[in-house]
Amino acid sequence: MVALARGSWLKLALGFTTLSSAVFATKDCDKTFEFTLTVGKWAPDGVERDMVLVNGAFPGPTIEVNQGDKVDVVIHNKMVANTTVHFHGIDMHATPWNDGVPGVTQRQIGTGETYHYKWHATQYGSYWYHAHQLGQVEDGMYGAIIIHPRKELEKPWSLISKDAKVLEAIEHAAKKPYPLLLADHRHRTSQDVFDLALKANTELPCFDSILFNGKGSVECRPADEITSLLSAQQVNVLKNNNVTNFGPKGCLPPQLISKTVSPNVTVNMGILPKDVIDTCTPSKGPREVITVYKSDASDEKWLALDLIGAFHMLTGAFSIDEHPVWVYAVDGDYIKPQLVHAIPITNGDRFSILVRLDKPGDYPIRLSSLSNSQIIFSSATLRYNVKDAGPVPEKATVPYVKNNGVPASNSTIFYSQKTQKQLVVEPIPVAADQTYKLHMRTAGPSFAWALNKTILPPAVLDHGSDPVVLFKPQFDDYDNVTITTKNNTWVDLILITDTLPMPPHPIHKHGNKMWQVGNGIGPFPWATAAEAAKEVPQFFNFVDPPKRDSFLTAQASPTNATWTVLRYHVTSPGAWLLHCHVQSHLVGGMALVIQDGADHWPVVPDNYRNY
Repeated sequence: MVALARGSWLKLALGFTTLSSAVFATKDCDKTFEFTLTVGKWAPDGVERDMVLVNGAFPGPTIEVNQGDKVDVVIHNKMVANTTVHFHGIDMHATPWNDGVPGVTQRQIGTGETYHYKWHATQYGSYWYHAHQLGQVEDGMYGAIIIHPRKELEKPWSLISKDAKVLEAIEHAAKKPYPLLLADHRHRTSQDVFDLALKANTELPCFDSILFNGKGSVECRPADEITSLLSAQQVNVLKNNNVTNFGPKGCLPPQLISKTVSPNVTVNMGILPKDVIDTCTPSKGPREVITVYKSDASDEKWLALDLIGAFHMLTGAFSIDEHPVWVYAVDGDYIKPQLVHAIPITNGDRFSILVRLDKPGDYPIRLSSLSNSQIIFSSATLRYNVKDAGPVPEKATVPYVKNNGVPASNSTIFYSQKTQKQLVVEPIPVAADQTYKLHMRTAGPSFAWALNKTILPPAVLDHGSDPVVLFKPQFDDYDNVTITTKNNTWVDLILITDTLPMPPHPIHKHGNKMWQVGNGIGPFPWATAAEAAKEVPQFFNFVDPPKRDSFLTAQASPTNATWTVLRYHVTSPGAWLLHCHVQSHLVGGMALVIQDGADHWPVVPDNYRNY
């Protein structure tokens, strides 16, 4: 696989691939979901724009199934553009052709075509689906997935309470979790933003609103309020560049981001329309209100929420005023519950939480940006009361987190991945069978990031001529964007920051979950993690490390690199994408293909290979 010259990837991406016929339906599935994709007008925050609609609405319907179900998601593409759909976090064991990555696991679904995504729900917990074709996820093609666990599965409730009434209420709440999709939103389509980024030669990480389940408003803040919320790091960036403040939307001027990570690139800010960065016009859209009545639970009332980070760029701090929450599952898997006041959540993350409803009223559900690129915050409402007892008087509530995402007091407890312990600990070896060092760096403008020295834009993977990787793997490819492994082996991916400074990157692997067995500051001179652990054991955990399908790499300072070691067990042969889940970074090329289990390569059914 050869990386494309900068500037040509977007033009190639506009070409369409025509499908000859639909993938045939069968009657061997327990649950079937029919999704028709169209483009239509929608106003999530009060401002109308073109959106990708699923069955005429945004966001898409929730896919709700039971563990063990065989699922068929039928996509009818009525858009003028091609598409694919990825089921984020679903392992797709034995069905890699339904992972939804164009050029890697399938050809694109053309206009007027139908495709059946069939998969076995072997897992349980919170997941989500989204388009994997260019920026269609930014344009609204996403929704929640709930997989209810088998009754006999071990659950962590007894680690929260020993009281029988509490346990009954928790079990009741956990059986019907409420999905909460958290997203950043722009008034321009993803294609508009990509075109402007190319012309300006810089990333444009500036959003108009934050959405809760597709609802929100544009909230413009006074300049002095924005300035009061800046961190010391943000103030220093302004000071070092003789800039006085962030823009009206609370955005760091993009040229300063470019100057920091791509200092040799010329930026053309003059071509940008004012609405992209320099103006903020308030608007009022619908507000998400989560309402719980006494009849929804026993006297001991609890609420289960599935938080889903459907962000395209931002990382946010989530909290509910005056309500500590129990985090009981992360990326779908049960953990030993953590009682916290706030949760940092980024692109692709899922946190399943329990909230005790012990004082009726209205409470803000807050999300504040933790990203250096923008000061933006918003809220939804949690409302609970005894049914028919009349309204609860409005009152001021006490937040755990300030509007810039920092703790409101020294007593505020944030969820910590460092202390995350899986409920069921799986043994992992101290040494891996294969080690790959991946050198992350910028590769031109600030939107062009390489996961391993060389960019791999989506258009290179699927531009209508090369065969799909899953259909015709290249096991002899040894380059910066292709990794090949054997089945039933342990693989280490060591992510090293080559560009300084470097922001955190949410790295997501398709096909299976990973363990973060180590991370640290400075260079990584060792050949393997096992070798490094002998010298710096304090940076490693081979006993009970956190397990997820995405991990956020550590931020690198101007003087210190960082490294992160992710380990996984090859048990699902197929072609899988590894990529940054920041949408502009993925489109800019921050990805590579892993050919897992080359010695047990799956046979693709003819009706998927030849559609």
